Amino acid sequence: MVDESKSNFTGAAGYDPNRLSQLEENISNQVKKGTYEMDANLALFRHYNFAPEKANIQAMATVLIKAQMQLPNHDFAQLLHLIPERLQEEQPVAALIALSQHLEGARFQAYWQAAETCKDILASVPGYYDAIRAYILLAISSTCQKFGKQLLGDSLILDGAALEKLIQGHKDWTESKAKNGRDIIIFPKIEQSSLRTQGATQGGMKIDVAQLGLLLQTVH
Repeated sequence: MVDESKSNFTGAAGYDPNRLSQLEENISNQVKKGTYEMDANLALFRHYNFAPEKANIQAMATVLIKAQMQLPNHDFAQLLHLIPERLQEEQPVAALIALSQHLEGARFQAYWQAAETCKDILASVPGYYDAIRAYILLAISSTCQKFGKQLLGDSLILDGAALEKLIQGHKDWTESKAKNGRDIIIFPKIEQSSLRTQGATQGGMKIDVAQLGLLLQTVH
């Protein structure tokens, strides 16, 4: 399928019922090629919103997985508004919505536990877990100056050599000890102005700072 220009997915063209199969094929191609086309995906969801009986749940789930990979961008929430309530209750859509809530609520260990229930469909999109780990790491490092090493591993589901490789790959991180003797990671300080700019560029960061604060209590 030839890549479509943005104009082909906006306005009246985006609602052409004859293009439904083309849009569904497009999401399959995005998975195969490792690309991402939000405008095309929005057009597909507008079709499903207008005619829920024509919705392909598997295609819908794939779009949501691709959108979740864009966190902290708000693509997932934007698409969610177009899903009829009845379809939000169907699996695996309901499971993906729950995963997104865990991520945005900084309930990272709960996210990984829930992800086990739908790991087959998540693994069907290459790069998914890498993208999620990148988001979790961004949420933690941009919100906290220090974080428990073990808790970091638990939040990313990394341990042993994999966790050490991650830490060694970030030369600006410092390993230290908390007052309670636990190993901690100290992240470089991020200026608030820089964080605001980063959030605006990426569509705004939605991180549950209170929840991360509860996690931080374990390192003091």
